Amino acid sequence: MPNLLRSLNLSCFVLIASSIFAQKHTRITRSNEHAEIIQYTTRPCYSRAIIVEGDKVYLGNSNGGLIVYDLITKESKDLMESKNFQEMRDIALCNGSLIGMQSGTDGLLVKTDKEKFEHFIHIKGNHWIGAFLDGMDFYGSTGFMMGDPVNGYFKLFKTTDCGNTWTPCEGKMEAIEGEAGFAASGTNVQVLNDSTFMFVTGGTVSRFIRSTDGGKTWNATSIPMHSGKGSGAFSFHFINALEGIVVGGDYESPNLNLNNSYYTNDGGEFWTNSKKQVLGYRSCVIVVNGIAYACGTTGIDFSKDNGNTWEPFAFGNYFALASDGKKLYATIPNGSFQRFNLLN
Repeated sequence: MPNLLRSLNLSCFVLIASSIFAQKHTRITRSNEHAEIIQYTTRPCYSRAIIVEGDKVYLGNSNGGLIVYDLITKESKDLMESKNFQEMRDIALCNGSLIGMQSGTDGLLVKTDKEKFEHFIHIKGNHWIGAFLDGMDFYGSTGFMMGDPVNGYFKLFKTTDCGNTWTPCEGKMEAIEGEAGFAASGTNVQVLNDSTFMFVTGGTVSRFIRSTDGGKTWNATSIPMHSGKGSGAFSFHFINALEGIVVGGDYESPNLNLNNSYYTNDGGEFWTNSKKQVLGYRSCVIVVNGIAYACGTTGIDFSKDNGNTWEPFAFGNYFALASDGKKLYATIPNGSFQRFNLLN
């Protein structure tokens, strides 16, 4: 009888614990079925680049176009549909201007006023002929842009006038054979301040590479992610000079959970594997109100402890994330994005 009582007590404890876990899990998981879906274009495209500012959503699309969606009027405006642009891989806002970046055989930028969209300037640089551009970021009028290696060295550029003119960074960074960047959401680069430029790589190796002197010298540290042609670090975000999060995986095997997320507390000198991983390949990570969100082709996860543990937020196919501090915006296929309520 005592053994039976112990078994019954243990069973009750397991059931209660399971119930509490299930309730907690249900409470923190968001269903994409309840998130508003907004179709911003009927053209067959999707967006890897999204910015939300005020009541406007700016989107760079797979068909080479730029679109602005008005959250108040619920109307879209095609800013540019250019045959010269194969795919808009990244966009940025800088001092009243909207900048779009194309990857491909030769990098190409376009710039226009973010309000009137009257004049488009095509920015072509001899420096990035033959370069596949991966991402750009700005801090004030200072910007940094990186591209895949050419002749064994990464293509690294900087600007101090919001992208009107670009110059190669003074310091060179040698790439390991088979190493490159991933132009998945424009978030594999970050400008932390006017002299700190950072980017992450993948492929045969994954590395975090940083310059603290405006691109004159570079320092690289290893991120122990799974290596492969379509594997590695895809996106990262530093909350401050010391705390950062990186996500990635294998886009050819999106359900593979194999060391897809890491975090650092020492400025990137050492990267720690997340105790509880994201649920598959992730192409974009952002931090909003102290909470990290990471998305990919199998869903969205969130972390309240700077990347140490992750929980599911929504399920579906997502490309890129943005936020206005009140809502989370996630791009999805078929010219659409979803709008979620943020966690507290």
